[in-house]
Amino acid sequence: MRVKLLKRPPEADIADLSSEDFHVGRVYDLNTLLAFVFLAEGWAAALSNDEPPPVLVPAVDVLPFGGVVLVVDDEPGVRQLARILLSHDGYDVVVARNGKEALGRLTDRCPDLVVLDLHMPVMNGWQFRSEQRQLPPQLASIPVLLMTGEADADACGVALEAAAVLKKPFAAHALLEAVRTTLREHRATAETSRHARTHSSLINSETIVLKLPDRYA
Repeated sequence: MRVKLLKRPPEADIADLSSEDFHVGRVYDLNTLLAFVFLAEGWAAALSNDEPPPVLVPAVDVLPFGGVVLVVDDEPGVRQLARILLSHDGYDVVVARNGKEALGRLTDRCPDLVVLDLHMPVMNGWQFRSEQRQLPPQLASIPVLLMTGEADADACGVALEAAAVLKKPFAAHALLEAVRTTLREHRATAETSRHARTHSSLINSETIVLKLPDRYA
């Protein structure tokens, strides 16, 4: 896709490329992934193919697999942008247009994280969360990253017991960081709980063994 650079992107947001490769006012030919990011962040403007010859920018390699993320939003543009950004960051992305579709995706894929909008037709985010809590533990415990433009977004997150909150409109790097942090914290908590259960099981086993001689004395 051909774009004209409006401002140089921050180095941290294009880790696979150098910001020194980009110059304000020049025309660049970006692959679809990069173009969507540059347009979403306001770093560039889309141009027609009749513009001056562009500077070619290499494609960015996809990062290693980071888990399955279910994005639930009724806005096609949000779903598409989230899919592109998260796929590039190494996630397997599944999308749903509303809460009802999302419930079906849960049972089909059992994602590692649900990125959830609030206001949707058919079944909104509140209704989805209520239904999710009634599912078997493996599905009910999947963490939710609330993605909303509500003024009281944090309060909504608390009411929904969301693991984190991302306010709309959001920057590309904000979405990626929110997903990474939420998954990292959830996995750390799950690992701690697993170790605690294992330790408790070992203690109980030792207690039973120690009691055996008295029981049969």
